[in-house]
Amino acid sequence: MSAPALIVALYPPAVRERWGDEIGREIAERGARSWPDAIGGAARLWLHPSDWPETAAGQTRRVLAVALFAVTGTDALLLRAAEPATGRWLGLILAGALLAAPRPPSRALRAVAAAAIRTLAAPATAGLALLLLANSGLVDHPAGPARVLLVAAYWAALTFITLRVWALTARIVRMGTAPSRRRLRAALLLVGAGTALAAGQSLLGGALLIAAALLLSAVAALHAGQDLHGR
Repeated sequence: MSAPALIVALYPPAVRERWGDEIGREIAERGARSWPDAIGGAARLWLHPSDWPETAAGQTRRVLAVALFAVTGTDALLLRAAEPATGRWLGLILAGALLAAPRPPSRALRAVAAAAIRTLAAPATAGLALLLLANSGLVDHPAGPARVLLVAAYWAALTFITLRVWALTARIVRMGTAPSRRRLRAALLLVGAGTALAAGQSLLGGALLIAAALLLSAVAALHAGQDLHGR
């Protein structure tokens, strides 16, 4: 895949569908010197959903709902690494996730159940294997390569589970009705506020890199929530 095509892929789906060919041609004509501006433009558009063309009813809200769960999953991994004490931030993030949770129509419940089984079977197996291994007594005090291997397997399993839950969310959002603009905006603001509090707590705990990553995530969610108008 060419560099212009890779850069175009960074843009929101609605923007790619409407202007993707034009953006790709412009990047190709201007060459490598245009790459930083094009990538920055993609980032700015993700933070300004009100600027996206609405190519299908509720499309912008569906994309943002899936993005919110992707951000929440990433935050969960970061917070697991930082291990901050549980605080009010957890309630805010959970409340935001519940507000944005997709609600498929009743006629699609069987399809949703089938999708959930197909999507979550492998991560559930991985999680169960980790749980059984942790409680087997075989790895109470690992050292050397064994410890490195176990830690890598643990984080790989958590990442895999997060990605599969995100994939299931995307499927359910496509099957059902997009969250209302007001509900999605409130969800983004709640998740952003909760993530900002978690970033502060991580910073106090000395986890500087994780705090910085959480803060960027919080700014993105809060900005998108403020900018979500008329969708």
